[in-house]
Amino acid sequence: MLHLDSLGLHSSSLVFYNIRSFLEEEWNYLKQEVAPSDLPIGDKVWSQLPSRINEKKIQVPQQKNDSDCGLFVLYFMKRFIEEAPERLRKRDLVMFGKSWFIPEEASGLRRKIRNILIEQFQSAATEYPSFRTF
Repeated sequence: MLHLDSLGLHSSSLVFYNIRSFLEEEWNYLKQEVAPSDLPIGDKVWSQLPSRINEKKIQVPQQKNDSDCGLFVLYFMKRFIEEAPERLRKRDLVMFGKSWFIPEEASGLRRKIRNILIEQFQSAATEYPSFRTF
């Protein structure tokens, strides 16, 4: 489990605890409600899973305001998808760090998303004349 906190305000231990608690509750629910042959993970795998999950708080570029949280999450995901190997190992964590990207790149997503939305609305207005744009 990786915790990437662009504000630096969240307790990693609490985040990890909540995720582990959710996984345990979900597994207990699945064991009671789903036929054993339909379970996504077998009992043997699940019993060993908690000890195999590593927890790591990752130092990442910090946002410079209180309004870019969502943009940073999207940018973390974009960069991760583009750069991380198919199977992430501990040694691969060096790809992260405070110099992973400059914060303005993540903040710049706002303009990109806005432009994409405008394009999509204009395209829909052309394709469906009764669709009104604002």
